[in-house]
Order: sequence, then C-alpha cells, then structure tokens
Amino acid sequence: MDTHDLDSLKEGLVPFFQPIVEVSTGMITAFETLARYHKPNGEISSAAFLFHDDYLPKNIQRELDQHVRMQAIINIRSLPDNTRLTVNISPELIEFQDGLPIIRTMMMLESENISPQKVVIELVESDGAISDLAVLVHRYREQGLRIAVDDFGSGFSHFDRVIELTPDIIKLDMRLLKKALSGGRFARVAVKSIVDFCEKSGALVVMEGVETEEEFFFGLSCGAHYMQGYLFSPAVAEFLPKDTFKDQIETLRTTYFNEARKTLRDSTRWNKHLVQTINRIKERSHVAGFIRNDIEPELKSVPNLIRYYMTDYEGNQLSPNFSLNSSGQFVDEGTPWENVNWSWRPYFCKASNARRAIVSDVYYDLHSGKSCKTIVVRLGNGEMLLVDVLVSED
Repeated sequence: MDTHDLDSLKEGLVPFFQPIVEVSTGMITAFETLARYHKPNGEISSAAFLFHDDYLPKNIQRELDQHVRMQAIINIRSLPDNTRLTVNISPELIEFQDGLPIIRTMMMLESENISPQKVVIELVESDGAISDLAVLVHRYREQGLRIAVDDFGSGFSHFDRVIELTPDIIKLDMRLLKKALSGGRFARVAVKSIVDFCEKSGALVVMEGVETEEEFFFGLSCGAHYMQGYLFSPAVAEFLPKDTFKDQIETLRTTYFNEARKTLRDSTRWNKHLVQTINRIKERSHVAGFIRNDIEPELKSVPNLIRYYMTDYEGNQLSPNFSLNSSGQFVDEGTPWENVNWSWRPYFCKASNARRAIVSDVYYDLHSGKSCKTIVVRLGNGEMLLVDVLVSED
C-alpha cells in the first residue's frame, strides 16, 4: 500500500463515541471510542473491517488505529465533567522496544497535556501470551491509566487472564447476554456467576450490547453496575450530556423494582405455604401409626412439586422417588434409589439438627433440567422427608 492509499484511508476514519451509563445514578460515566469510516458516498459505517486479520498489514493497521485514537484524545477536552474516555487497544498492534511496550497512548496524552485519569484502556481480543499482556498492563498502570477487559466470557477473556491482569473494569461479552435470555440456562448461570466473581475481585461490571428492556432488567438481576448499548444510544459523533438518559433509567429502575418486589412477595407467600405444609407433616409424624399415606394428601397442595422421598437420619434413602402423575396420584418414578445417601448435601446436615423444615438454595434438577429447591424436615418416626419443587429461573 502506498502513502496515497494510506492517506485516503485516514481521511475516512473518525472516532465515534458510545455512552456507558451508571445504573445507580442514570448518568453517563464514560464513552467508548469506536472507529467509523466515511464511505465515498457519504455513508458512515463501522471501520472494524480495516482491523480484521490479514485485511491490511499489521503496520498499516497500527497506523490507522493510532490515527483514530489521536483524534479521540484531542476530543477529551470536550468530555462532560467526571466522565472518562475508553480507548480500545489490541495488544497485537503494540510496538515493543528493548522488550518493553511503547505506550503511544501516553505520548498522545502528554502531547495534548491531558491527564491519564481521563482515559481507560480497553484490551480487546488477543492471542498473545499472558505474560506479555501482564507487562503491558503494568506499564499502563504505571502511567495512571485504568484497565478494562473487553468481551469477558469469550475465547480471549478466560478467568486465568483476568486473574493475572486484575482489571479495574470487566465488560461482559454481549453474546453471553443474548444466549442467557434466549433460554440458555447454562449461560444464565454463567453470567450471574461472572458478575459475582467480578464483584468479589473488586472489578466493576459493564454489560455490553444492551438493546432491550428485558436485557436491561436481566443485567440488573445479575448486579451489573453499568450498561452500554442501543437501548440508550449507538456510537455518535459528539459527547452527549451526562444526564441524557437519567429519566429513562429512573423509569426502568422503578419498573424493575416494582416487579421484583411483587415477585418477592409471591415467593415469600409460596415459601410460607410450603414450609407450613411440611411442618404440619412433621407434627403428624409423632402420632402413632403414621405412614406414608398420611404424607401424600398434604403434599398434593404443594405447587410445582416434582417428587418426594424418605431417608433415615443418616441420609440413607428408604423409599423410591414418588411423583404426581396426570391423574393426581403419587407413583414410583422408577429411578434407582437403593444405596443412595444424601447426608453430604448441606441442607440435609442443617435439617438433621433443626426443629423445623429447611429450604435449600436453588439448583438444577438433573431429571427435569429445571431450577428447583429441596425442602427437608426431620420427622418423628426416625425418618427424614425430602420434597423437591420447581422454582422460577429468575
């Protein structure tokens, strides 16, 4: 590629800025820089194609990347107060000298007399060695730049890399969000677990690619601190005022809160009924002549019941698994149960010493493939009653 062609590409390249909003305040707290390309016909499109593998030589990609970044940094003076600019850095485009990375972003900031506190370095996908990335991150931090890891949950952002790099911000891969909401139960668990991991490691969480209210609500249910996506704004040519989405987010938060409160009330009511039912069975178990048939009429009133079964006080299962058939009768599921022991379950240990019924945390039932809880109570006839019930995955 000659100089003329490179200059033509540079002329069409401009930075656009997509806002990142804070859930708790509704304010914009940062803007991610995204490269856009002015086509000859005047249309503006993503410039990501310029940075695809093998589309252009690495040295040309590096020069174009630095060209866009420099324009973005010049715009920092127009940032709203107390906001930051996020710039994407591909570790594969970093130059090294004497084994150390050259921090071009810092040179750009110094040339414009701009504080590094205004910038977040967002590391995008890379196949580089984690040791090289760690050196790069260390150099950025020495200069006062904050670090974000993009697309966490994708092939690049494995847990070992995050543990090694200790980023300040973790941006969740939008594909995980889409899968979670399209019925992928493992993706739902993964997203919630990742957010929990991030919080415990001290990193802030940004949920990317939020396009619908449902996705926003799911982000809230996971505990995400920040949101970014078309629900609020695409990337635009100029920085938006900080409070642009304040009213919209306040309305969304209120809707979510009211629905969550209703769900909690319903869940509390359901749990109360369930525990009361199991405790009634416990009281009746102390009566002479108590048998299994005395249990079933009570259990038929339990909503979403999967099955029940009995163990001794040591956790050894004494009965088959009984579930309700379409005729409303309890029948043997026909699953193996001899020599099965449940004493290792945390909820069983608690129930063996408790006077009242114990409810387990939510987990996935292997037979139904759905979320469930187990309620355990110590009966007066030397047995333990265990009841599995379905619960909402939300």
